[in-house]
Amino acid sequence: MYIEELKPGVLRVSASADWPKPYVGVCGSIHGDEPCGADAIRRIADAFENGELQPAKGTIVLIHANPEATSQGRRNTAEGDDLNRLWDFEFTETLRQEVWGYEHHRALELKEVLGELDVFLDLHSAGTATPPFGISNGEAPIDDIAKRVNISFLVQSWYGLADKVIIGFLKLAGVPALSVECGAHGDPGISDAAHRIAMNFLRVTGAIDDGTEANGTEVRTVHVIETITKPSEEFGFGSPWTGFQQLEPGTLVGRDRVTEIRVSRPCYAVLPNEGVEVGDDVIYLAVDT
Repeated sequence: MYIEELKPGVLRVSASADWPKPYVGVCGSIHGDEPCGADAIRRIADAFENGELQPAKGTIVLIHANPEATSQGRRNTAEGDDLNRLWDFEFTETLRQEVWGYEHHRALELKEVLGELDVFLDLHSAGTATPPFGISNGEAPIDDIAKRVNISFLVQSWYGLADKVIIGFLKLAGVPALSVECGAHGDPGISDAAHRIAMNFLRVTGAIDDGTEANGTEVRTVHVIETITKPSEEFGFGSPWTGFQQLEPGTLVGRDRVTEIRVSRPCYAVLPNEGVEVGDDVIYLAVDT
């Protein structure tokens, strides 16, 4: 077995010294306040290094995306930017290089690694309770893979962010990619959930063969139809929504002194987060496909 550090926070593992294809990428903690991904990657790397786990075919690439923000316990580094909103690389044309922060340099550093991948998993956690769910970039065969990694919902379309997030960048490169929200930040079992999903992903893609079958659960497929941004500091939800809570027509999503938002059709509350900044996404609404 061969293990090599490509860049800080990036390991590749293979049974062969020529690092053959396919390249299977697992990424975690692109947001530093979501340590479950980095925990899962560390456990997998440790298992390879101590011989408990062996690569089966191709090359596995383990990516701790934002180690600086993780060490600070922040979504992004102090005075930095959200690493998962930089993948259109617009900043290379609109910002002078001398004002780039850590995340800008890290996105360019990881771009080189990501461009070599054949399939990709991105591990996250959410601010509120949610069943594990995946977001597909639509490249075949990622939806079939997603249904076998042990998630409850699969989002097939998520308009508005697609050109800025890491799986959107990979879609432009034709690389099948899946982001998974493994549960809530504070769930005591969140790191185990992330590890379980990552291991299933490696099994389904054939990167490992540890004698354990990746048995999928029933997965409900949905798509996001509306993104609601926070209109003011006073805006608050009508109820403390949880992830994929079902909302009936007429349900009050939230209000402030001048704005009241209600749903017009049956839908799910996705990633509700009342604590975001004004102008950021406070909740997404999704429906069955």
